[in-house]
Amino acid sequence: MSRSEFPKKIDTFTELFDLPADKVNAAIELNKLKQKAVLDNNEQNRISALSAELQDYLITPETMNKLTDALVELETFFLHEVNGYIEEKQREWDTYVKDFNFVGVWDSNGKYKRQNLVSHNGNLYLVLRDVVADKNHNPDNSKDVYWQVAFKGDKGDIGLNAFYRGIWDGKRDYNIGDAVSIKLGEPWNPLDIVYIAKTNNTGKKPDISTDDWFPYSQILVGDRKPANLHPATHFLEIVG
Repeated sequence: MSRSEFPKKIDTFTELFDLPADKVNAAIELNKLKQKAVLDNNEQNRISALSAELQDYLITPETMNKLTDALVELETFFLHEVNGYIEEKQREWDTYVKDFNFVGVWDSNGKYKRQNLVSHNGNLYLVLRDVVADKNHNPDNSKDVYWQVAFKGDKGDIGLNAFYRGIWDGKRDYNIGDAVSIKLGEPWNPLDIVYIAKTNNTGKKPDISTDDWFPYSQILVGDRKPANLHPATHFLEIVG
């Protein structure tokens, strides 16, 4: 039978101290008595008295047995309770993490599962529960369904990692970061300019004066300055 009360209770152990000088003789006497093969009643009583006097300074078999029983109970508890619990939670966490899945730009006709990730207006959202989307409940106004986990950065210059979608088409939908080309200038001397979408738009023709598109290069060169030049665009005029 185990001397340990774990895991029902926390075991308590007697605090032990170094043997002080005034107890050395008592310890020697106890040691000598315990070496005798036969003891009379007086000697038995003396051993009991000395053991009680020296109990705060002795490591007894009972003390060690209780300590080892406590260690065995602790190891058994970890083996059968804690290890299994950790492994179960690890499997649960692995499943939880694998459920995170970026499914693209939010669609008002889409069906989303809990922990799907969607983007909307440049921000990233976590879907909190299974949902059938509709146009009146988008991630911006449905906080009970979509939790914003990343925010669109401050407005800045468009980088070079745009997705080229070919020649601009007025009937085509474009998203932020899409790149298109458009011909400008005289028919006999056309100039292809690449624009990058700054907003999601449809039917808004790229132009250097609009806020929906931005020229791939911020520097334009020509013999005359275009009208309504975007303030962030630099124009180099050819003279002479």
